[in-house]
Amino acid sequence: ILAQAILFQKFQNTLMGGILRPMGGILGCFPLADQSQRSAVRADGSPWCDVVVKIGGSACTQKAQFETLNSERLAASCKQLAALSGEGVRMAVIHGAGSFGHQQAKEFGVSKGTSETASTAWPLPQRLREGFAKTRLSVTTLNKYVISALVQEGLPAVAMSPCPFVGTSQKKLTGGCLPAAAAEGAKGLISCGLVPVVHGDAVLDESQGVAILSGDVWMVEFCRELGAKSAVFITDVDGVFTKPPSEPGAELVREILVDPKTGDLELTGVSMNTASHDVTGGLKAKLDSAANVLKCAPSVQAVYIVKAGSAAAGQALRGVAPKQGTTLRRR
Repeated sequence: ILAQAILFQKFQNTLMGGILRPMGGILGCFPLADQSQRSAVRADGSPWCDVVVKIGGSACTQKAQFETLNSERLAASCKQLAALSGEGVRMAVIHGAGSFGHQQAKEFGVSKGTSETASTAWPLPQRLREGFAKTRLSVTTLNKYVISALVQEGLPAVAMSPCPFVGTSQKKLTGGCLPAAAAEGAKGLISCGLVPVVHGDAVLDESQGVAILSGDVWMVEFCRELGAKSAVFITDVDGVFTKPPSEPGAELVREILVDPKTGDLELTGVSMNTASHDVTGGLKAKLDSAANVLKCAPSVQAVYIVKAGSAAAGQALRGVAPKQGTTLRRR
């Protein structure tokens, strides 16, 4: 029996050290390094990835049309990312939900979970279960389209779905950071030359049963965990405007300064209108996310907001301040 125990221990050590740890473990079943032990750089001091990119919902879907893909903008972004990869740039990709998922989440109250009901008993109320399932079906359908478009351009994109392995408590990441398996798993994919692709998702929540975990949260976490030099938000317009760009007199805001201690934005005269079905907070949430990247990810030198497929997007993806875009920097 002792000999068997010793052999099993050797096998387990080999499994952990040689197979599971580089790939982040299998579904989080084995303990991995906590955040205090995780490093945003490799053993040689280089970052795990150079840039973290978010393809916004407006850049991959028609946001005003239910579950409708914006094939032209998505293809343009995928071409640019494939070209970037061909230059040896390492990246992680996140995409928004756009016209997928938001409507279902709003209709069934997935973002609110059980917070507005008298009962916190398990299982979840039937209507909430239905809404959760339909929301996930919608966002994972979009994820398939995005992955397919990336792979078609020759990018080795691999989906990382948050649910059920990443959860929240009162709508915030449990423990205040990504689980070790998620962070180490992304590093394992990048080490293999693959491109992790994450999406906003409906997730389990310790306090209210279920919640929505926005892709913007992943921007902050991936930038911090992977030591990225820059972060790029790809959207359907050139950047941040003083008011909706379709309105007369709208002006592009070329630079926004961020207080590195508080994350406060030096920004005045900008409208923060949010679509009624957007359960993740609209422009204000996006800017807060961009500011949080600069606050929480010291490796990031700048955050760029640019239009899909534009020359400005090409510049931003390479860490160059775009001429026709919005750049956020530390004050």
